[in-house]
Amino acid sequence: MRRILGLYRRSRLLAFIVPEARWHWRMWVDPQKSWDQHHLKRAVNYESLVEQQFRSCVQAAVVKQIGGESWGDALEIGCAEGVFTAYLAKHCRSVSAYDISTVAQTWAAERCAQYPNVRVGSLDIGRDEIPGQYDLVFVMDVLYYINGRRRMAEVAAKLAKAVRGGGVLVFTECRLPKSFRGRFWRLCLPKGADGWADLLEAIPGLHPIYKEVYPPEGQRIPGYWDKLIVLFKKNLAPKE
Repeated sequence: MRRILGLYRRSRLLAFIVPEARWHWRMWVDPQKSWDQHHLKRAVNYESLVEQQFRSCVQAAVVKQIGGESWGDALEIGCAEGVFTAYLAKHCRSVSAYDISTVAQTWAAERCAQYPNVRVGSLDIGRDEIPGQYDLVFVMDVLYYINGRRRMAEVAAKLAKAVRGGGVLVFTECRLPKSFRGRFWRLCLPKGADGWADLLEAIPGLHPIYKEVYPPEGQRIPGYWDKLIVLFKKNLAPKE
């Protein structure tokens, strides 16, 4: 037993995969309950300085690509406590904000009660269809729990379909540890930000127009996973 424990502690692969497998199992069995617990425990402080800086990077990327005026109709998948939703409300004609967690939905609705153009609802991106199409679709740090090539492909197709022609999909996600980002691991373990970015880029009619790593090279934040920010633009539908 000691040898097995020693092997586990020394193996970067096992040290990464075992806790990941446990977490994904809980997400598979009851994702709503898992996300409710995540929010009730305040596992992420969405108003912390590091999260504010991250959102500022996303906002700057969107402004750079589509300008700072009205952003039209926006969809936010995984709105959490509604911190980013409140920002979108000031820049968009309408905001449809969804989350799988009933706790998050309640908190987001309370935070955005002053904005009549915000609608908060329930959606499980892994199992539900996305209603409507939008000029901007935000899917930020919510795809990591989706596993399996077929499920990932289905979710990617849903996201692409939800973007209007000429619209933009804003994707962010945590990257796998550096030692698991090589071509071999991306084929064997198609998850994490880089795997999702490859999958989205392969969808016909969807092409990347902006890519950034947060935090920037040389500014690593202890205890904070590197994230990938990618903006994809959808081609306009051909005129008949």
